[in-house]
Amino acid sequence: MEFIQIANVTMPIQQLAAIIALFGAWLYVRIQYGKSFADRFGNTAFLFVIVWKFSIILFQFPLVLQAPISILYFNGGTYGFWLGLAVALLYAYIKKMPSFKMAGAWASIIVLYPLASSALLGAWTVWTFIQAAGSILFFFVAKEGLERALTLLLFWQLLFLSAEGRLIGMESLVYIIVTAYFIIWRKKT
Repeated sequence: MEFIQIANVTMPIQQLAAIIALFGAWLYVRIQYGKSFADRFGNTAFLFVIVWKFSIILFQFPLVLQAPISILYFNGGTYGFWLGLAVALLYAYIKKMPSFKMAGAWASIIVLYPLASSALLGAWTVWTFIQAAGSILFFFVAKEGLERALTLLLFWQLLFLSAEGRLIGMESLVYIIVTAYFIIWRKKT
């Protein structure tokens, strides 16, 4: 795992890439869908980050008791990430956020996360741009059918993850689960 240091804080690059992707998605929905939906999406993203960050209290309580400052430096790890994701998706569902708009926000996260990750790692390649260009096509195909477009975007991302030898991992699992969630949610609404 690669780390980046900002002032006195050291954080994994994946976390910073996720935050950049969430912010980029917020900008996209702000421009595309307006202030009202952007505020609700921002609340969802903030809820995800807060639950992920502070779930260390739930999953590493003895550590937090022994060193309370660990709350600032650590997060809830993999379990906290999944808990944050579940809470954020549940919040979006309870608030009856439009599935088409949420799927657009999710697609922008999928486009921006690999770009942010590559930029922070300094690992720009031609494949990074091909991946981004192919991912951006989602926004044109989505008008034809959201389920088809999300499925194509998922397989496009999985193709690049498999080329990098990272097909079996947390990133691909997140892509699969959240995409399936949006497709099922869309069919129910």
